Amino acid sequence: MIRNSKTVFGKKGPLSMKSLARSQSARRRAAATAAFASVGAGILGTHSAEAAVVSIDVSSFSGVNGGLAAGTTSFVDNYFPDGDAGRLFLANGYSTYQATGLAFQYPGLGFATGGSFATPHNFAAGTLIDATAGGGAFSDNYNSIFRFGGDVSPDFGPNSFLGFKDKFGRYGYIETTWNSTTYEFQIFSAAYESVPGVGITTPGGASVPEIDPSGLASALSLVMGSAAMLEQRRRKRAAVAAVTVTA
Repeated sequence: MIRNSKTVFGKKGPLSMKSLARSQSARRRAAATAAFASVGAGILGTHSAEAAVVSIDVSSFSGVNGGLAAGTTSFVDNYFPDGDAGRLFLANGYSTYQATGLAFQYPGLGFATGGSFATPHNFAAGTLIDATAGGGAFSDNYNSIFRFGGDVSPDFGPNSFLGFKDKFGRYGYIETTWNSTTYEFQIFSAAYESVPGVGITTPGGASVPEIDPSGLASALSLVMGSAAMLEQRRRKRAAVAAVTVTA
């Protein structure tokens, strides 16, 4: 009778129940392996796709007003560690332009401004600086940032950042303070995003958990555990089916 038969037919001819079970088991193992690889590749791909934030050494001009004596100026030519991507101009109250503060040299750094002299956009900690920052306006003229003639920027307190874009289209920040009464600025840190067009987030905001190797191991362990459980269930069903067929 058909119910007593131990042979079924597949695409390539007759298959025994054991052969069929082995074939199904192989397909399930392949599917589990593919899921395992997909999860691992997705998690690792997240890290490999991340662009690098490059720190800038500001130690040589981190004093009050860039360490300059009153009425003097200075150019910082080697601002970027990987080449001439921009040039900073520091001024401490020289009289010709009545300028005090951080400035920039075109072509080089374009700062996110409010559309006029001495009105830089003040970015808070944890803020993304990208193409839309400061209304999308990155001024590339030769201006003073904090004071120019009668224009004076409001105070920059702690955790304040200037946003800039270099001539290669890379976004960055300068952590600074500014006192609009004493006309004093000070730079504490600076960094830029290594990939042009990719935004950079100012430090100090809410932290975002990063996936570490232990997290990857946990995710892969979960996939393997699920695959093992499915295989165990499959074996139980195959055993029941075998008893039914041979009964």
